[in-house]
Amino acid sequence: MTEKTKRIIATIAAEQGITSEEVEHEMMEAIRAGMSSSDPRAQALWKQICPDGKEPDLETFLTFMANRVDMMMDEQYPKKKGKNTICS
Repeated sequence: MTEKTKRIIATIAAEQGITSEEVEHEMMEAIRAGMSSSDPRAQALWKQICPDGKEPDLETFLTFMANRVDMMMDEQYPKKKGKNTICS
């Protein structure tokens, strides 16, 4: 796991008053629950995250979701001359 991911998990743990290990455990439980969903939209998303059908590690999952959020933000708030239009 990268240092950045460890810091993110540590921050969440501190905010929630639990250990980093508990955060990791809860995240993995959420991943397992999501992967077992019968919702076709959820299954389509999981095929993008882990095309081989194997459970992703936290790093893979968090990287995918961060990239997805970035993409959605870019679509909603197009950049202008290298700057986000909200901030310029």
